[in-house]
Amino acid sequence: MGRATVYDLARSGVNVLLLDADLAAAERVARRYGAGRTEAGTVDARDAAALAARIGGASVLVNAGPYVFNLSVMDAALRAKAHYIDLGGLFHTTRKQLALDAAFRRAKRLAVLGMGSAPGILNVLARAAADPLKKVAALRCYNGGADYTKYAAALAFGFAPATVLDEFTLPPMIFDRGRFRATKPLSGGEDFYFELGLQKVHRSLHSEVATLPISYKRKGIRECFFKIAYDPVLIERLKLLIDVGLTDREAGPRGVAPRDVLLDCFKRLPPPPDFIDDRDSVALVAIGEDAQGPVEVRYDLTATPQRTPPLSAVARDTGFPPAIVARMLLDGRIRERGVLPPERCVPVAPFLAALAERGMHAKRTITRPA
Repeated sequence: MGRATVYDLARSGVNVLLLDADLAAAERVARRYGAGRTEAGTVDARDAAALAARIGGASVLVNAGPYVFNLSVMDAALRAKAHYIDLGGLFHTTRKQLALDAAFRRAKRLAVLGMGSAPGILNVLARAAADPLKKVAALRCYNGGADYTKYAAALAFGFAPATVLDEFTLPPMIFDRGRFRATKPLSGGEDFYFELGLQKVHRSLHSEVATLPISYKRKGIRECFFKIAYDPVLIERLKLLIDVGLTDREAGPRGVAPRDVLLDCFKRLPPPPDFIDDRDSVALVAIGEDAQGPVEVRYDLTATPQRTPPLSAVARDTGFPPAIVARMLLDGRIRERGVLPPERCVPVAPFLAALAERGMHAKRTITRPA
């Protein structure tokens, strides 16, 4: 995702400082994706003071790291007086980040939480669907995909393995009959038609549910959930690891948590091929009322990969949105300040137009009761 953000910013003429714990990896990405406008460096994302010093003078900090670093990196942005954008906080971290709203307002800066694909694009699609409605009863978020790549490894991850494990093991939060509640991981299975075809989706812990019910409370929202279609083979293999206790967070007799060992083992898997031949689809379904009565508004968007330089579909639709929003902040097209989700600060029309320029077209369908 970070590669895609660097690529999109640099090719549009923005100077980028790329920081990673692995300096050699950062330098490789800067050479291949940085368009001659990217400097590479290293820093510990857990050290807010060091990170703030390293980014001194930067206008926008885009956090494409694992969500466990969000609060620390957000603190660094405040110290450096930079705007902040991340890819999501898996519900609970997002809720903690929202508490920093007053601090960002005092600093006259904006923090945009969850500005990838899901969350991110889905939130802006929710705004596109819900803002014109008089009443909003439900906002249903879906994510599906397909991967035609041949991998040498027994397991392949589209994003951080630790986050994938959390999505498989932590109770999903849903908004049901006007209240938040936890449910079982991988519950709520249903068959859902994406632009890619029919796929089986399940509930998963996600950031959209943390903010959409709050943003549309005044319109009477009663239901909100996020469901994702994971590869059936990935589900089967990860469930085996879960069932035998290898994802447990509690330290064993020797003081080591099985989950930490498992994540370390994942690092030894064969690297993926250079080109990932995948597709990534999101769908947003809004149910409510407009001036003509009950209505269902649906938005679909599908991303495809690119070969030069290679970026997967998941990298493109997750990494391009924060770059687009960073440009909007640099250009002064977003004037809000504080800590906000995308549906409360990202302008719909220019954002969707920017996605379309990158080959990702949002399609709207309106359905009315017979």
